[in-house]
Formats: sequence, C-alpha cells, structure tokens
Amino acid sequence: MADRADTKSVMSELVRRINEDARRLRASEQRIEKIEASFSALEERLLMQLSDLKLSLERIGSKISAVSDRIVAMENDISRINKELSKTASKTEVKQLETYLEIINPITSKFVTKDELENALEEKSARKA
Repeated sequence: MADRADTKSVMSELVRRINEDARRLRASEQRIEKIEASFSALEERLLMQLSDLKLSLERIGSKISAVSDRIVAMENDISRINKELSKTASKTEVKQLETYLEIINPITSKFVTKDELENALEEKSARKA
C-alpha cells in the first residue's frame, strides 16, 4: 500500500509538473504570438513609411529637377541679355554722341554764312596790308 501511495504521489507530482510545464508553455506561446503580432505591425508600419518616404523623395527629385530647369533657363536668359548688352553703346560713346550733336545742332550752334566769311577774310587781309 505504501508503494501504491508513493506511486500515487509520484504520479500526482508528475501531473502537477506536466500541468505547470503546459501552463508555462502556453504563456510562452502567447508571449511569442504577441511578439510576432507586434513585429508584424512594426513591419507593416515600416513598409508604409518606406513607401511614403519613396513618394517624398520622388517629389523632392521632381522639384529639384524643375529648379534645375529654371536655373538653366535663367542662365540662358542672362547669356542672351549679356550678348544684347555688348551690342549697345557704352556711356562714353553716348557722351561722345551728345558732344557731336551739340556741335552740329543748328539751334544752339552759330554757323558762318558765305558772305560773313568773305567779309571777315577781307577785313583780315586789309589789316595786314
């Protein structure tokens, strides 16, 4: 009978240990499932953020391309303007033209007529004589 009681206590101890191990195994499985669910959610968020980042980078790339195109257009315009400016008269050239115009302007200039010139030459030659 003692043998039977020992066997029964051993069996109940084994059952208790198996139940405890099964409980611990279930708890471990639940923790693993939670970790897998968290990992899966993180993975999904990461993929969404990567796709958002990719779209943002594409937008930034297109904006940079547009700015680059505008800069090239501006450089071309500046080059064209510089060529046009090189064809224009400089400040000194304009001053020279003003001077020439002032010299030949009939309103402000005093021209000598042929008769006045002849009279002045006759007076000069009469003084010498």
